[in-house]
Amino acid sequence: LRAALLNLPERLTDEAGEIVQKHARNAEQRVRQAYPHGPTGSLRGRVTTEHHKSRHTATSRVRSRAPHASLFETGTRQRKTGKGANRGRMPAAQEAQKMVPIVIRQRREMVDELKDLVRLNGFNVD
Repeated sequence: LRAALLNLPERLTDEAGEIVQKHARNAEQRVRQAYPHGPTGSLRGRVTTEHHKSRHTATSRVRSRAPHASLFETGTRQRKTGKGANRGRMPAAQEAQKMVPIVIRQRREMVDELKDLVRLNGFNVD
């Protein structure tokens, strides 16, 4: 697939780039929907997508820039302060609320759509 994408005619590279960006935007939207709405909205509000495009490549990166995103997703063990005050534990997020599985599903859909694009234009993809 990678070789076929690198050899796409210029008229199709824009279409491939649009597919990449569409699935990145979908992933961002789904992560925002899956994250709970907390008192500050920071967890949802700090999910971002960056797009980069050149003649032969189109990449997008979905990121959570909230400093507590990993705590939300993985949870914490029982916590105490240095003086022994109990701060409790935070359970891990449910699988449906975690960013990585959501992005993996979107990436799989993106790859399938890119395979269809190159097949329709005469390339062989295994």
